[in-house]
Formats: sequence, structure tokens, C-alpha cells
Amino acid sequence: MAATSAIGLLSLLFTIAIPVSIVFLLLWIYQIKRNTEIQVAQNKEIFQLLTKEKIQ
Repeated sequence: MAATSAIGLLSLLFTIAIPVSIVFLLLWIYQIKRNTEIQVAQNKEIFQLLTKEKIQ
């Protein structure tokens, strides 16, 4: 009986927990990428404003 329960638990782990954790990992990576792109754009704007002030 214990072996059946262990097999069921492993089956549940492989069919539900691992795919869900992979989806969360991919979402996390996408958020990091999106925030990095926003930060790069903000840094470019700051650089342009700083060089604009230096020229004037």
C-alpha cells in the first residue's frame, strides 16, 4: 500500500508541481527582462538630459 501511495505522490509531482514551477520560472525571467529593458530606456533618457544640460 505504501508503494502505491509513493508512486501516486511522484506522479502528482511530475504532472502538476514541475510544470507549474517551470511556468513561474519563465514568468519571473520575463519580468526581469522587461524591467531591464525599461531601465535601459530610462538610463538613455537620463544620459540625454545630462548631456543636454552640459551643452547649454
